[in-house]
Amino acid sequence: PSGNESVFTRYQGTGGIPMGSLLTRIAATVHNMDGNILLTQLFTPDSRMLIRRKVLDRLEEVAGFLQWESDPYLVLTDQGRLVWTVDAYTVSDAHPYSAYLRLGSGKRVNYMRNAVKATVDAYDGDVHLYVFDTADPIIAAYRGLFPKLFQDAATMPEDLRRHARYPEAYFRVQAEIYRTFHMRDPQAFYNKEDLWDIARNIYGQESTPQQLTPTYVVATLPGEEEAEFLLVLPFTPRSKDNMIGLMVARCDGKNLGEVRFLQLSKQALIFGPMQIEARINQDQNISKDLSLWNQQGSQVLRGQMLVLPVDNSFLYVEPIYIQAKEARMPQLKKVVVAVGNDLIYRDTYQEAIAELTGMQPPAPAAAAGGGP
Repeated sequence: PSGNESVFTRYQGTGGIPMGSLLTRIAATVHNMDGNILLTQLFTPDSRMLIRRKVLDRLEEVAGFLQWESDPYLVLTDQGRLVWTVDAYTVSDAHPYSAYLRLGSGKRVNYMRNAVKATVDAYDGDVHLYVFDTADPIIAAYRGLFPKLFQDAATMPEDLRRHARYPEAYFRVQAEIYRTFHMRDPQAFYNKEDLWDIARNIYGQESTPQQLTPTYVVATLPGEEEAEFLLVLPFTPRSKDNMIGLMVARCDGKNLGEVRFLQLSKQALIFGPMQIEARINQDQNISKDLSLWNQQGSQVLRGQMLVLPVDNSFLYVEPIYIQAKEARMPQLKKVVVAVGNDLIYRDTYQEAIAELTGMQPPAPAAAAGGGP
């Protein structure tokens, strides 16, 4: 729709099945049990039928023997094309002497490797499967069965390779296992003396703490010079709220796939997300605002707290939103930033960081003239 008129376009891609022949139309009619495919006069010799247009349905049809990540993400190439990227796993429940874990799909596994990354062109539907873990024996067997289906990771176009990232579902499985298996001493492991938990946070309107989900951030790891794209998740000791460590997966360049764990001293108290949440609730100004906004047709939403390593400390950032109970459209209202015992509560992240560091907030950039 465009004002009082409609704008039309014609599909110019190579995806789908050409419907120019009568035999193809008869087959499509039988398969879809729809007589209109055969009777319609709208088809031309250039008409194409596009089927399996959902990304995951398409990948399941091509390689249903792989376990597919449920959250595809979209990449813009240098040529301006939109390409979906999806991670895939080889899994098994028959690996000897390994702990079992149940995936979100309900599948019970004790072996899992992020062996494949797939791309699906959003316009043509072209599917490419790239093998990123050549040491995985399961994917090696599948490559022997279907040699033309898989490609080496080195053949992935550079503009797509730049956007390859560490998958969240795989990271969550590793974090769940690491809660227990970080203990190297047999006696401590047997008695479960040093169990950890994934840190908790208060989300949205909920007052009951929930586990933090892994978060993609751009940050600088200790000992590194440049910021990079990371997937992070904090841990706390079992049944306690102070932080014991931060699990980090790297996504950029040659570091893709590397996992680090920043373990903290057990003799020092490092605040965990729930302890920062408690300080937010106890702050007089914040508590007053939250109570005021949670009435008269509006409600407060608490965003996920980010835990970022900064020098020899951690920076905690939590956004606070407000939205109407009807015609909901959340609006960022406040940002809370904390380091150590300092808690800053301001309208924007820039203002909060400026106060925390004692610097002036940057002035708004002037709009460039001359063009859109």
